[in-house]
Amino acid sequence: MAGTSKPTDTPTPRVLARALRENFGDFEQRVPRRPGLGGAAACLVILVVVTNFLVNGPDNLWGRGVVGAGLLIVITWGYVWFQRMRGGLYVFTEGFVDAAGKRMVSVAWSEIRSIRGERTQFAIGSLPAGSAFAYEVAFTARMTGHEAAWRFNTTYSGVRKLAELVSQRSGVPLTDLTDPYQL
Repeated sequence: MAGTSKPTDTPTPRVLARALRENFGDFEQRVPRRPGLGGAAACLVILVVVTNFLVNGPDNLWGRGVVGAGLLIVITWGYVWFQRMRGGLYVFTEGFVDAAGKRMVSVAWSEIRSIRGERTQFAIGSLPAGSAFAYEVAFTARMTGHEAAWRFNTTYSGVRKLAELVSQRSGVPLTDLTDPYQL
């Protein structure tokens, strides 16, 4: 439909340029990022507080500072969120390029040395507050020859399938915790 701005899976010119420079071959698929619901909830709370200050708050420097700071936080978070959502992980025949905002990581399948699943548990005092899950991909950087690591977590759609795809393409098995939903 003409005039709609639907997200596209086509890589941006800078992602294509990086893939061409790294000789990654043909583009195959994009793994998009998911929106961060925690940040959206925090922004909603900030907007409620700002609206309350605008309607009922003190009309002094302190009240105006709270409104200004709250709006600045929400605008900054919105900008970062849109930049992040426009990126994603782009899979090519010989490697992948991960783009989020200005950050870009490119790794050839042949450079990958290990893929390890990790779960981090969070607690407030002695009460469990949640957990985070991520995969860490260790690889040898082409430019420096040093070992490096790249982490991807549940901000990607289908993180487990993504880990399996990276494992299959690189020929490196998944180790440690491989299922984000196992206890």
